[in-house]
Amino acid sequence: MRNLSLLIGTIGFIAIGGLSTAGCSSDDDDSGANAGAGGTAGAAGMGGMPCVGDPPVTPHNDCATIASQKKGDTNFKISSPDFTECGEIPKATTCDGKAFGTGASPKLDISGVPAGTKSLALVFKDIAILADGDPTKDKFGYHWVMWDIPPATTSLPAAMTGGYHSTEVPGALQWAQRNNYAYFPPCPNPFPRDDARFMCSLVIDSYAFTLYALDKEKLDGLPAPDIDPMTSMPAGNWVVNMGHYIEGLTAIAVTEYRGTSQAWSTAFAPPDPFQYPCTADMISSGMTSSCLQ
Repeated sequence: MRNLSLLIGTIGFIAIGGLSTAGCSSDDDDSGANAGAGGTAGAAGMGGMPCVGDPPVTPHNDCATIASQKKGDTNFKISSPDFTECGEIPKATTCDGKAFGTGASPKLDISGVPAGTKSLALVFKDIAILADGDPTKDKFGYHWVMWDIPPATTSLPAAMTGGYHSTEVPGALQWAQRNNYAYFPPCPNPFPRDDARFMCSLVIDSYAFTLYALDKEKLDGLPAPDIDPMTSMPAGNWVVNMGHYIEGLTAIAVTEYRGTSQAWSTAFAPPDPFQYPCTADMISSGMTSSCLQ
């Protein structure tokens, strides 16, 4: 279990979430919270200095001006009744006021699936981070992917559960770096006020649910998780590999629905073994494939 302990000690910094290399709330952050929660002086912040009053909030790239990924049939749409296009994503579906990594998925509606579509694939990502064009930030930009979604699907329900095989969408597979493969919510501000890594500033990031209409019923040739030779554990962030893989497919059409968040978590902690999809025991016993079943 030593390998797992090593992973748990570091996974908070490689899991989805826009954590900056300085460990502070910045444009790279990908966790969330309400700026209004910070009305009193903090015990830490600014490298241990008190953070007095409400931290300033800065938008990171503009939701409406980030280049669109839509293409093909304009009748193909994804939307949510829970928030408007480029509007604030509801706090319940972010880490706002909760521990980093927690938050239920929103309801998503699908319509106008093009003729010839054999499956759908969904990529949920922080487009504000990805718009920076810095590949070293990809591990913070990709949150959750779902693929092999039947083309007759008209909605994804709110608060979907985990598991590589989706319960709510029979036949579909999903992956996120935490939460037992399930939805990983927006969290652009991961460090709470009393954390020494909090730098007395908050950021607003933009997010997109990007949906792909594909001419394959089942995706094959999936990218394998990278394995860290030091820990023998999945390294980096496989959701990034899957996000790039899906984006690289020739799609019949692509649509997206965007929202913003300045979510601010109240606790930041690395995931426990039950949150992380592949355990050390699976790796050490040669059962790496169990991570994908």
